[in-house]
Amino acid sequence: MSLTNQEDFAKQIREAGKAVGKAEYELSRADADEKRIVAQTMVMAEANGAKTNAAQLRASDEDANVYEARLARGKAKGMLAAAKSNMLAAEVEFKVWQSMLASERAERRVYGT
Repeated sequence: MSLTNQEDFAKQIREAGKAVGKAEYELSRADADEKRIVAQTMVMAEANGAKTNAAQLRASDEDANVYEARLARGKAKGMLAAAKSNMLAAEVEFKVWQSMLASERAERRVYGT
């Protein structure tokens, strides 16, 4: 029975690890997309007469595509945080199970049952 539980915990931790990896990738992709969109918007602002970096940044801040890219990055950060918390929950569940088994062994040693 304990081997089955151990395998289940290992599977949960592996799945959580895959989710963390996927979330890390999505966050990196969202960051890259945001930077690309901001840069494109700044170039368009320059073409429209915004000469200073501050004016170009302001134009990009007001752009709807930049706003959406920033929301996507925030969503990716949230997904990463959720995946990490699921990983931690799986690890804690395993440690609780381990502790429970150790307590049972100690009781058997003391009480001889």
